[in-house]
Amino acid sequence: MIKYKVLHIFSSYSIGGAEKAMLFLATNLQKSQKCDNIVAVPYGSKLYKKSIQQKFQTVPLKIMNSFDPVGVLKLIKLIKKYDVNIIHVHDGKLYWTALIAKLFCQKLKVIFHRRQDTRHNFISKNHYRFADAIITVSQAVANGLIRYEKVKPDKIKAIYNGLDFEKFNNNINFDDIVKTYNLQHKIVVGTVGAIVDFKGKGQVHLIEAAKILRNEYQDLRYLIVGSGEGFEKQKAYAKKLDVEDIVYFTGYQEQVQKFISSMSIFCLLSWDTEGMPNVVIEAEALEKPVIVTNIGGNPESFLDEVTGIMIEPSSSLQLVQAIKRLVDNPELAKQMGMAGKRFVEQNFIVDRAIENTLEVYNKVMKM
Repeated sequence: MIKYKVLHIFSSYSIGGAEKAMLFLATNLQKSQKCDNIVAVPYGSKLYKKSIQQKFQTVPLKIMNSFDPVGVLKLIKLIKKYDVNIIHVHDGKLYWTALIAKLFCQKLKVIFHRRQDTRHNFISKNHYRFADAIITVSQAVANGLIRYEKVKPDKIKAIYNGLDFEKFNNNINFDDIVKTYNLQHKIVVGTVGAIVDFKGKGQVHLIEAAKILRNEYQDLRYLIVGSGEGFEKQKAYAKKLDVEDIVYFTGYQEQVQKFISSMSIFCLLSWDTEGMPNVVIEAEALEKPVIVTNIGGNPESFLDEVTGIMIEPSSSLQLVQAIKRLVDNPELAKQMGMAGKRFVEQNFIVDRAIENTLEVYNKVMKM
């Protein structure tokens, strides 16, 4: 049996959804015994530490920018040292770096993993021409590459992330969350996501919804899980709207499954872009009805009016209406939660994701 040597590279220092998805993919590729996986990420980063913790062969790789000559040399040394067949690039900042390294490494294949539905400038658009294959996390991302970046469709394969159903199940104990935030006998509406600026992933609209619903629904409480540069600004905004006593900011949390389990309703309020929201899939696996904005790959992560409710981005009023509908109809909320679990069990299977990824590996190695 031919075993590929795959080098997964990522320039991130954090450990968000994309980073976790990379490690989960590499873990299950390793279990397949079809390839040996090496993870190359910045030394000392949260991602580096997490990779070590998960017992990956982890090597330090710090690259300053796409055309960093020192970074390219470091990458070439790693490729030759470990006799790498495939570089699986999980970060757009490293696309050109991997392609430059390919010029100096005979028979090396480069695969881009595209997780965002964003546009590129002229120079960046061209890197897709030289990649051997591109994996996207949703069909929406694939369609964007075809329409706007002019990538050939036969070069792209949309592969949904598999879900760790052992981690996201109904046996999670979240009593400590309930006690910490005094959520006993409360209806909890929550969201999980980075707060990179004031608007973040639309958490400001959940804060505004809390203000609007306060008097009519006095048993409602709100959990905002995540951190970032906009964290303090959002907390100040909650105080300004006089809802700081019912909107709880938890900061970054490693075990998001416990926090989602404590929620009655889950929201993802992305307003600018979204490739494929893993957190929506995780919430559905935990039988939570979801409220999700109509943007990017979001519509592929749930079934509108079956597992949740779709709303327009940046609409606090539509969010309020969706929350009221689910709170006023607990049976509907329960049915949507149960349907969500069935939906993810049918569509986000780990074995399918690994099989499809290996299919891409096999294809490029035969080119």
